[in-house]
Amino acid sequence: MKFAMFTAGLTGAALLGVAPLASAVDAAAGARLGTLGYGIEGTIGVNERLNLRVPFSVLPYDKDFEEDDIEYNGKLDFSTIGVLADFHPFKGSFFISGGLMSNGNTVKIKASDNTGNEEYELGETTYTSDPNDPLNLRGKLDFDSLAPYAGFGWGNPIQGSSNWYFRFELGALFQGSPKIGLDASGSAQEQGSGTSFEVNGNSPEAQQFQANLEDERQSLESDISEFDIYPVINFSLGYRFSF
Repeated sequence: MKFAMFTAGLTGAALLGVAPLASAVDAAAGARLGTLGYGIEGTIGVNERLNLRVPFSVLPYDKDFEEDDIEYNGKLDFSTIGVLADFHPFKGSFFISGGLMSNGNTVKIKASDNTGNEEYELGETTYTSDPNDPLNLRGKLDFDSLAPYAGFGWGNPIQGSSNWYFRFELGALFQGSPKIGLDASGSAQEQGSGTSFEVNGNSPEAQQFQANLEDERQSLESDISEFDIYPVINFSLGYRFSF
């Protein structure tokens, strides 16, 4: 709510005491690259102080990491599109920005072993995979689907002596506390007893495995809790035109 009020106030302040729109509409289109990935953006000038901007970015990325002695493969799939108001208080290059982003950022993780040689430490129990029915761990990390954004930077896509523009921006995407789901399939063996069981079965070993899996999920969720605020650094290069 605070960020929505910030954006409304930003727009209102820019509209007061400035000249009305001319008959021609000043606009710009450009490419963007930054911590949200790469993409495009479109900008329309409302008046001398206010621009409205629609940025779109994607970022596919794979990375292996270790958590609690378990080797995971992570696939990051970022996708954001926003509606932002850029306020230039001095009618120049400097601006402050606010608005909302449709946030499709997700992270998928998996760990699997077909050999039975890998160890999975869940809770206080160590498991190995049953080669005849490999153990697979899969998880998905989600954030709020609609996220407020606030930032500032330098560069005005609408005003300048050249048809080309350059923008630099620093900001933050308030995407909420991440939520992670973690599930398993296949069969596992307890390292101590050597007992093999289906992880989604009804045996006491399976029930203990599921309890340990929930502990692992909570541990992962705790370790990534700081990603509720995602830092944004972005560079844009584009072209000005009128229509």
